[in-house]
Amino acid sequence: MAKNILIFLISLITCFGTAYAQTDSTIGLTSPSNLGTDYQAIASYLCIDMKTERQKANAIYNWVTHNITYDVDALWKIPKHPVKDVVEQTLKTKKGICDGYASVFTALCKAAGMNAVTIEGYAKDWVFDNGDKFHVPRHAWSAVKVDGKWQLADPTWGAGYLHQSPTWLGKLIDKLRKNAATRTRKLKFTFRYDPQYFLQDPETFRLKHLPADPYWQLTDSAMPITVFEAGDSAVASFNELYSAPAQANPKLDKISSLTDDERHFEMADRAYAFNNNYPVVLARKSLYSADAIITRAFNDESVGTPDIMIRDAANSLKDALKYIEEQKKSMPEVYSGLKRKNRSKATAAKQYMRRIRIDDKRLISECKRHENSIDSKYSRGKKKLAKLQQMKQPLDANKIDDVETLRMTKKQDAPEMVTIMDSIAARNERVAIRHQATADESTTAKDEIITSGHLLDSLANSLTGEDSMLRNEAYQRMSMHDSYDDEVIKWSNYFKEQKYQTSDTLLKYYFAAFDSIATKYERLHKAHLSKLSLFKKNLSDMERYKKRNKTNPTLKSDYATLVQDYAAAIDSASTDMAIYLSYLKGNKDLFGKLKKLGERQISILDFMEKAEKSRQILEESNLSKKKEFDLKENEMQEAAVKKALKQVQELVDYIDNPE
Repeated sequence: MAKNILIFLISLITCFGTAYAQTDSTIGLTSPSNLGTDYQAIASYLCIDMKTERQKANAIYNWVTHNITYDVDALWKIPKHPVKDVVEQTLKTKKGICDGYASVFTALCKAAGMNAVTIEGYAKDWVFDNGDKFHVPRHAWSAVKVDGKWQLADPTWGAGYLHQSPTWLGKLIDKLRKNAATRTRKLKFTFRYDPQYFLQDPETFRLKHLPADPYWQLTDSAMPITVFEAGDSAVASFNELYSAPAQANPKLDKISSLTDDERHFEMADRAYAFNNNYPVVLARKSLYSADAIITRAFNDESVGTPDIMIRDAANSLKDALKYIEEQKKSMPEVYSGLKRKNRSKATAAKQYMRRIRIDDKRLISECKRHENSIDSKYSRGKKKLAKLQQMKQPLDANKIDDVETLRMTKKQDAPEMVTIMDSIAARNERVAIRHQATADESTTAKDEIITSGHLLDSLANSLTGEDSMLRNEAYQRMSMHDSYDDEVIKWSNYFKEQKYQTSDTLLKYYFAAFDSIATKYERLHKAHLSKLSLFKKNLSDMERYKKRNKTNPTLKSDYATLVQDYAAAIDSASTDMAIYLSYLKGNKDLFGKLKKLGERQISILDFMEKAEKSRQILEESNLSKKKEFDLKENEMQEAAVKKALKQVQELVDYIDNPE
C-alpha cells in the first residue's frame, strides 16, 4: 500500500507541473527534421561543428522552431494521464504546445553541455488587456547559460503564431475588398520563424513574458507583477528607472541543478509572494512535502516515529486541498469580470467607430453639396465668360467714324453737349475708382486662392497621415487587438489627434475658404460688370455726341482710347472669371477625392467592425474555454489530492487501530 501511495503522489506532483502549460542566423536551418527521439543524439548532430555555446544554442533554437508544429487541438485539452516524458512525446509526434517546445529546447541544450532550465510563467496573449490580472501561469520558455550568462529563449513564439483561419488581413491592407468573408472562430497555427526570441535581452523579454519565479527575470531588480499587468509602457518605464540585466547569478546555477520537483518546491513560496493570485503553487509544494515525508517514513530505517510523519503527510495534503480551493474560489469572479470587460470593449469600439462613420458621412455629404454647388457655379461662370467675349466682339475704334452727324448740330458749349461731356468725365472718374477697386479685389481673391493652396497642401498631408493611421489601426484590429491594447491605443490616439485636431480643422477652414473665394469672385464679377457698364455708356454718349457735333478735335482719339480700355477691362474680367472657373474645376476634383476618402474610411470601418465583432466572439469563446480548462484542471487536482489523502488517512487509521 505504501508503495502505491508513493507512486500515486509522484504522479500527482507531475500533474501540478508544466505539462499543461499553454499559450495561446541560419545555424541549423538545413538540419534534417527526422533525427529520431534520442535528444542526446540530436544534440550531437546539431552541435558537432559548433565552436561556441551561442552557436550551439542557436542551432538548437532554429531546429526546434522549424521542426515542431504547434498542436492547436491540444491547446484546451487536459490528458487523462500526465505525459511521462514531454520531450520524447514532442520529438515523436513533432507536435506540442509551449511546454513541449521549451522542454525539447532545454533538453537539447543540456545534452549539448550547457546548463538549461524550463521556466513557467505569464505571457501576454491577444486576449490580454492592460490592467488584467494574471493567475495560474500558462506559458513556458527556457533559460540557457551561454558564455557564463543566463539567457532567455522562447522557441514557441519563435516558431510562429496562432490566428483565426482563414486570415484576410492581407486583403484588407492590399485591396480592402468589400466582399471579403469574416474570419472563422477556428484557430490555426502558422509557421513564421522569428529570431528575436532567441537570447532576447531580459528587459525586452519581460515586456511580454514574466516568470512565476521572479529570480528568472534575470535583472538586478525584480519587477512587480503589477507593473507587468499595467502594460508595455509601464514595463519600459520600470526598466529605464529601476533595473538592469543581471545574468550571472550563483543562485540560479544552484536552482538549475535541482530536479523539476525540487525546483518547484524551492520556488513555491517565492512565486506565491510574487503573485498571491497563484495559491495553487503552494498546493504543489504541499504535495511534494507529503511525498517526501512518506518516502522517508517508509524507506528511512532511522525514523523513529513514522506514525507522526504519516499524519504530517496527511496535513500537507489537507493544506494542498485548501490552496486548490482558494484558487477555485477566485475563478468565477475573474472570468465574469473578463467577460463583462469584453462586452464593454465591444460597446466602446462600436461607439468609437460609429463616430468616425458619422463624421465620414458628414464629410461625404458636405463634399456632395459642394460638388453640386460647383456644378451650378461653373455652368453660370462659363455663360458669364461667354457673354464677356461677346461684349468684346462688336468693339471697333473706328466705329465713331460711321456715326452720322445730324443736320441740326449743336455747339460744344450747348447745355446738352456740356451735359454729355460732364457725364463722360464723371464716369471716367468712377471707372478709375472701380478699376482700382476691382484690381484690389482681384489681387485679394488670387491671394486667397494661393493661401487656399497652401492650406490644401497641409490638408493633403494631414489626410494622408490620418488615412495611414486608420489603416494601421485596422491592421492591429485585424490581428485581434482591441481598444484596450497598446497596439490599437497608439494608432487610435494618433488617428483621433490627426483627424479631430488637425484634419477636421483644416477641412473646416478649407470649406470656409472655398465659400469665401466663391463669394469674392461673384462680387468681383459684379464689380467688373459695373465698370464695363460705365465704359459702354461712355461709348454710347460719345456716339451721341458725334451725332450732335463733329467738331471736337479729340473725340476720335478719346473714343479709340475708350475702346482700348473697354477691351482691356473685358479681358481683365475674363481672366478673373477663367481663374475662378479653373479654381472651381480643381475643387470639384478635390471634393470628389475627399468624398472617396470618406467612402474609403467607411470601407475600412466595415472591416474594423467585422474584426471587432469576430474578436468579441472569439474572446468570449476563448474565455469560456479557459474557464472550463481551469475548472476542470482544478477539479482533477482536487480529486487526485482527495484520493491521495484518503489513502494516507487509511494508513493513519491503520496506525491508530492496527487490528
